[in-house]
Amino acid sequence: MNNLSIAVLDGNLTADPETKQIGQDRTVTNFRVALNHEYGAANTGDGKEFVSYVPVECWNKLAENCGRYLKKGSRVTVTGDIRQDRWKDNDGHSRSQIKVIAQRVRFDSSPRKDEDKKAA
Repeated sequence: MNNLSIAVLDGNLTADPETKQIGQDRTVTNFRVALNHEYGAANTGDGKEFVSYVPVECWNKLAENCGRYLKKGSRVTVTGDIRQDRWKDNDGHSRSQIKVIAQRVRFDSSPRKDEDKKAA
């Protein structure tokens, strides 16, 4: 039986996405989403702010679209599954990273002004 692992992220890309071809028929695109948080007395403005950076992985047609249309700073809403990668580094230490495998990515940014001018 599979467990439920749903993530919904709403934030901005920290850098341009990286797209790679895997074989002849698979595409993968990776990017990170910055999420702003506030904790403490959020109602009074006395809270502390911090940022989380969450890696996102997209596949196939979704990967192609994200690679084509997203840029550093683009605002997105990502829905997907939470996964954990595990590996050993060069020194033999165990490492792991949580990431989101995107099922949907909503492009929330409006086109950049310089792109609007090129289209005109």
